[in-house]
Amino acid sequence: MCRFLTYSGPETLMSPLIFEAENSLVMQSKYAQKRKVPTNADGFGLGWYALHDDTIPATFVNVDPAWSNRNLKTIAEKVPTRHYFAHVRDASKGMPVSQGNCHPFQCMHYLWMHNGRLDMFDSFRRALMSGLSDRAFSLIKGNTDSEHAFALFMDKLGFKESASADELEQAMVETIREIMVLRKQAGAETNAFINFAITDGYHTVATRFTTLETSQPASLFYAHGEVTKIDGIVDVIHCDDPERQSIMICSEPLTEEDAQWIKVERNHIVIAHGNTKVMQKPIELPFQADLLVNI
Repeated sequence: MCRFLTYSGPETLMSPLIFEAENSLVMQSKYAQKRKVPTNADGFGLGWYALHDDTIPATFVNVDPAWSNRNLKTIAEKVPTRHYFAHVRDASKGMPVSQGNCHPFQCMHYLWMHNGRLDMFDSFRRALMSGLSDRAFSLIKGNTDSEHAFALFMDKLGFKESASADELEQAMVETIREIMVLRKQAGAETNAFINFAITDGYHTVATRFTTLETSQPASLFYAHGEVTKIDGIVDVIHCDDPERQSIMICSEPLTEEDAQWIKVERNHIVIAHGNTKVMQKPIELPFQADLLVNI
């Protein structure tokens, strides 16, 4: 289980949300408020899109705790962007701490993150990999369930050079359904926490999902407003000016004032169009009742 944030909005440095906010991502790496184990110290990662004409995002990952890496702080304080992903990791059992296992994962102009775990992954990992195209198979460099899910997603998306928000949403839902089918075939009846996030540098799609009907998914929130900093305090406030609006999708609210933060409902998907429009809706899977675990 991990913590992540996504940002789309006006040109900004990454440090206000990663380091300076009341409940910044680095604060969550030490003292996460909405999970039983508060520490996420098994590495971190950034993925951001440059302001010049280059659609391929840069990434920086390391196995250090986020709070102790000098380079992370320097990048966050110096590199401007309009769109980025950030992640702090708490490695699941059996998933080694390595740079290859740090999020976000990148393919073409897409970035991918996961907060959660595909429980009993070893029981269906080979079946998942057997169904991948050669191109998707070659994406996998580490051994996390998260990166395997990303490869599956890219197959579902067809490695499109340009995808609409609807196509990203459809590929995400198909990815979750395929995982659930594979888990059921393997007899994996424990809970899987599936908070995925994908972006193409403009649209962002994220999920809050769990396969056990009696369990709550990992936390997820989003906010749509202006990020401000007054007297050293970072806040998100209501704003009607599209040029000043930002959309953030986060494991936890980043600011002390929760008014702008909306909780994502159980088994829902969030779709953000740049920094202008965001919504959530239920994830509807064909034959969902047969796939969800009810014990």
